[in-house]
Amino acid sequence: MSVLTFEDGNKLDELSNQGFSVVSFYANGFYTEAYPSTIVFHRNAPPRDLRSNWVLEQATLEEEGKPTVELPDLRILFNEQTLPNNQQLQSHFRDSSNNTLTALDFLTRSDVAPLTDMPTTWQGLSSADFILLDREDFTTLHDKYPDRFAALHNWILSGGNLLIWNAEQDGPQAIDQLLGHKDTDDRPQWQRMSSEDVELRDLGIFNKMRQPGNRFTAANAGTYKPLGIRNGKLVETDDRQSGKVTDPGDSLQLATRDEGFGRMLLVQENPFPGSVGSWERIFATFEGQRLAWFQRHGMSRLRENPGFWEFLIPGVGVAPVTTFELLITLFVIVIGPVNYFLLRSLGRLNFLIVTVPVGALLVTFLLMGYAFVSDGLHTQSRIRSVTLLDQHTGQGATWSRQSYYAGLASSSGLTFPLDTAIYDYEQYPLTQHTGQKRLNWGDNQVLRGGYFRSRVTQQYLAIRPFETPLKLNISSSGDQLSVQNQLSTNVLKLLVIDDKQDTFYAGNLKTDATSTLQPATPSDISDFRRTINDAGLNIPEGFDRRAYVRIDSRQHNYYIQSSNTPELYLAPPTFGQSLLERQLSDQMAKGFKALGPKSYVAIVERFPETPLGLD
Repeated sequence: MSVLTFEDGNKLDELSNQGFSVVSFYANGFYTEAYPSTIVFHRNAPPRDLRSNWVLEQATLEEEGKPTVELPDLRILFNEQTLPNNQQLQSHFRDSSNNTLTALDFLTRSDVAPLTDMPTTWQGLSSADFILLDREDFTTLHDKYPDRFAALHNWILSGGNLLIWNAEQDGPQAIDQLLGHKDTDDRPQWQRMSSEDVELRDLGIFNKMRQPGNRFTAANAGTYKPLGIRNGKLVETDDRQSGKVTDPGDSLQLATRDEGFGRMLLVQENPFPGSVGSWERIFATFEGQRLAWFQRHGMSRLRENPGFWEFLIPGVGVAPVTTFELLITLFVIVIGPVNYFLLRSLGRLNFLIVTVPVGALLVTFLLMGYAFVSDGLHTQSRIRSVTLLDQHTGQGATWSRQSYYAGLASSSGLTFPLDTAIYDYEQYPLTQHTGQKRLNWGDNQVLRGGYFRSRVTQQYLAIRPFETPLKLNISSSGDQLSVQNQLSTNVLKLLVIDDKQDTFYAGNLKTDATSTLQPATPSDISDFRRTINDAGLNIPEGFDRRAYVRIDSRQHNYYIQSSNTPELYLAPPTFGQSLLERQLSDQMAKGFKALGPKSYVAIVERFPETPLGLD
């Protein structure tokens, strides 16, 4: 595999690689989606290229009895968060908590970075699953680095998971203010709890991968050891036995809520160094499926995505079998008995050696031409999107599953805004041969070449945070509610939940139109639910997915190279696990009241903030 990067026609060597092996990274456990990619941003963290020198300097200062720079003790967190591989982390963590920095070379899913390393665009964080910040650092980002703070906020809105420690008692109000939420009754509500009350059944992938019965755990026996800090020393403990935590650890006061597609957790105290039990409960507040990248996105960049076949464009790219059968039957009749008796009547049976191959060739071209023309030369698309919008702040995010089929692909490619993260949704990401893929990054991001090919169904997951003035203006007069459509799109169906949790309905609301809302009937809600289900993910009728699984070692050799690869022991991802589908499922399970009072759920033609590759 090679990656070539150019700017203004000049090759950027530092961002290019003529050839590297994905297999070696994958087989050695360097490249995995199973455990959360975690970044701790801290004001005292040294730059990456100065870590080793910094650790030595701090050790020298400590020996001389001089003041040292303080970093949180991350050893227990990283031991619980990262995947066990062929490294005994205890040996790398010994002596000092600062040694965590030098051990990062072995922690491929963990990082510690200064605040100045926070990117200025949210896509720079899109590979991170879990970010941790001190409240002081969160405030510093807001006050001194507004562009970096905006990138972090957009990452949260887009589905990221953020932990803020040392949040103190007033943390929820202070954090809401920094995020632009006004101190009103309509502001997002935090759920306060003690860590002892957290349900461990929500551990998800963490629980699965730590169980002794799991094949990955058995294959890596002895590499994971529960650690703890006792009398200032790092020691091996018995806090986890047979995969179960035996000690819940110190009680922590927590507050959590969702922000867009993301989730925030405030820890009132300092959770470091913590224990096996305390970190397990922190992970459980996010739920295991939120922390694992492939489950949060409902797709993998390493393994087969069987969900690819659930989102085809109906009737497109399908062989017209019935038409073929009719044409072939007609061909057999004409080229056989009709041709024979006609030539015999003319006394020209010797012409059979000409009419048969010419007729076969003609029908072959006819069948090929029909197949080509039946799908047309234009581009057809299918879009399934979910948008979460906070009308008080105008902030929100949209997730969309997109499918394209071009009879003749345009050389202009697919064009998306720069603030959109685009993930190529392929059945076989590592082995699917699509030719050279080209991404042009300028005023927009343009996908060409292997990203957009003729007569091939290509799918993408597009995620975009945004800020917009668009909204539904809902007002009340007495006992009646009215709505004005200011979403710049036609609203097909609308359910509104008032402050008393009563449900109201409206349908076919044109752009800028005003309508009086009526109390929703069971028939209205059933019809609303049916509309969503009719556009759901489904395997095409008569399609056999197993017939497309090629028995080829190239499809499987990446998954059997090393027992250090946790993907080998996990079920394939399904798009039903994604945050997009879980939002829909949650709404339907709760009668479309999942967002609480003073909310609405609308089915629209197309929300303008949802990016499309072709307009």
